[in-house]
Amino acid sequence: MRGEKLSDAITYEKLHLLKRDFDGYIGRNTAKVDANLPVFYGYVISAIETSFPNLPNDAYDEFLDSITFKVLDASANSGDFEYIKKVMANAVRFKKNKGAELGINIVVGLKLLKTGDCIHALNFLKNYAALDAKLGTAVAYCYYILSLREFKKDDPSSKSHRPGEMELFSREIMLILAKKKPGVNKLPQLELDDPAFLEKIFWQMLLTALEWFPSEKWFVEIGLENAVLTGNPDMRKRFLEMGAERFYNDIQFLREMYYYKLENRDAAGAAGVVNQLLKQYPDNLEPIYLGLKLSLLTNKKITYHSFRKLAITKGMPQHLVELFDFAFDLLSNEQKEAINRLAEFEKEFSRLQFYATTLRYLAGDITSNDELRMKKARKTLLDSIDQYCLEELNRKIDRKLPVLRG
Repeated sequence: MRGEKLSDAITYEKLHLLKRDFDGYIGRNTAKVDANLPVFYGYVISAIETSFPNLPNDAYDEFLDSITFKVLDASANSGDFEYIKKVMANAVRFKKNKGAELGINIVVGLKLLKTGDCIHALNFLKNYAALDAKLGTAVAYCYYILSLREFKKDDPSSKSHRPGEMELFSREIMLILAKKKPGVNKLPQLELDDPAFLEKIFWQMLLTALEWFPSEKWFVEIGLENAVLTGNPDMRKRFLEMGAERFYNDIQFLREMYYYKLENRDAAGAAGVVNQLLKQYPDNLEPIYLGLKLSLLTNKKITYHSFRKLAITKGMPQHLVELFDFAFDLLSNEQKEAINRLAEFEKEFSRLQFYATTLRYLAGDITSNDELRMKKARKTLLDSIDQYCLEELNRKIDRKLPVLRG
């Protein structure tokens, strides 16, 4: 959902259910819909306006776009351009925002792309390549596929000379994306019921672009962003390793690798990343912070005190150091020491009394005999300290370096 109020959640859920009902109807009655497009769209509009009289124009148009894609996707006539024009005319006629053709063009272009009609897909998509990373890679893919047809398959020397015109267009699109750095999945028209074909194209073009332009960091960055967004652990691991290998001096990829290691319970791997960060950024507080955080999770006293000493030497704010002291004692089952530290923390930093009150409450749950309550409180404590420290350190860290995660 894009910008709506939380109170609108029920409305959008009902809208989703209505879309699902229409999807089912279209799938069961494809020929009937094709033969009566004006009647069908009239029925769709009537259902929307009856059930959602105050639906915002953007959501209204997005709903029509999703229905249009389903109509085209289900129809046996979607290869007929006269039919496509009829569908487009009916959809555009009912849309409310100006520039209604943008959404319809993207929907039609994606459908043509899905069926392998790259030539006609380009006619609908190429003007919108820079609006979203996936849309841009789809346009580059169309050019790339057309480039494969520029040379005869039976000519073994056909790829020995410089790239043909279509491949150059594809490369140009990828460079434009790297320069403009659009987000990923920012357009509602890309929220497909079956996005597998678009995902496959996205990954293929990123990997191809990295062969063309191995030093272009954005291709790895957007790949990581999409891998996290779509929950793709394999591609996340692949792009993380690629980033760490190609851009080993870049704090961003090392930071992401650290969090990836933590998520996969690889404490040794996370420690290795911290050591590498310490070597490459000896005057930056972030590697020290990450080391302290890792110490909280592993409860190794020698490691913790080593990073604590380093934190003081490098000028980490004292209230953060004492906050880590409290947390380390508490998570190491040194309950009395932890409570005493919290009392001193509250006394010394009176402006943080509000936070100390919360920490005391969490400490009570962590030391309780209720295992479920204890686990939840422990996680909440770690998340709370993480978020607070990140905010504090982001104010102190040298702005010439990338900011901390969070």
